[in-house]
Amino acid sequence: MLLTKKQTGTSGAVSSPFIHSLRRGLSQALPTMDRRSFLRRSGLGVGVGLAASQLSLVQKAQAATGASIVGAGKVEVKRTVCTHCSVGCAVDAVVENGVWVRQEAVFDSPINLGAHCAKGAALREHGHGEYRLRYPMKLVNGKYERISWDVALNEISAKMLELKKASGPDSVYFIGSSKHNNEQAYLLRKFVSFWGTNNCDHQARICHSTTVAGVANTWGYGAMTNSYNDMQNSKVALYIGSNAAEAHPVSMLHMLHAKENGCKMIVVDPRFTRTAAKADEYVRIRSGTDIPFLFGLVYHIFKNGWEDKKYISDRVYGMEAVKAEIMAKWTPDKVEEACGVKEDQMFKVAKMLHDNNPGT
Repeated sequence: MLLTKKQTGTSGAVSSPFIHSLRRGLSQALPTMDRRSFLRRSGLGVGVGLAASQLSLVQKAQAATGASIVGAGKVEVKRTVCTHCSVGCAVDAVVENGVWVRQEAVFDSPINLGAHCAKGAALREHGHGEYRLRYPMKLVNGKYERISWDVALNEISAKMLELKKASGPDSVYFIGSSKHNNEQAYLLRKFVSFWGTNNCDHQARICHSTTVAGVANTWGYGAMTNSYNDMQNSKVALYIGSNAAEAHPVSMLHMLHAKENGCKMIVVDPRFTRTAAKADEYVRIRSGTDIPFLFGLVYHIFKNGWEDKKYISDRVYGMEAVKAEIMAKWTPDKVEEACGVKEDQMFKVAKMLHDNNPGT
């Protein structure tokens, strides 16, 4: 999707969408094959052929005169990386006269494969969005009114001091951000200490610390152990507690490629999500019963001798105790009672995981 800055009232502007598109295409030579280049080179009909011939003539004229096609401005394409998260999606920023006016997802990026998530699609808006707040706003009688920075600082400070005086410093909770750099994180933590509390947290401790505890102890590495290439070469994938189609569409794109290569997709979720709609096997569990569901899988895996004995020997401590408890307490009837999944579906999922290797 091409994201273009809205312009109104431009004197002398050509109103035809085709001419506007052609001029925009002539004004730049993108370093990669984007949608416009692909369509232009695909020979789609006489109109495109004529446009291509005109492109050649105009390019030659431009080269001879050194003139710019779009106004007198300089148009550049800057390859950059989306800063929203650590995935690393590539973006081509179109810069006109030093202003970022539109963007394209990079098609030859091995990460985002020419796609954006909703946050990445709005990347330009963070710095140049027409609707971005540029000053403090206060809700007064149901409507937002502009106030000065001094008024905003004084009112917020007064409210915080009021809370501290009435209920103590621990009555206020501070949370950091992944968008903070090291210095900002340092200053926030210093401020919280100066405030007199230890109520300072960060989203990574909530969403990621659990994986560090499990993954680091098992693999010796606290982050992801799979790359997107691993996903695309997998023969089976188990999604549990993940709605990637909405929460991580770039990851979902790689999963859909994996499905084209024959990967079986299993989605376990109380809700039938957009991710579940793509599943080869959808398992609906009761909310909060992830562990009984996993114990139910392990029951069938142990019962049929499908466990990876070498991995357990090399990497897992205390599995014999876990096995004894599962085989005694988490029989299929108990699992169904806890999470609502019948024995035949539990067995089917366990067998899918066993029969299709490698998995993710």
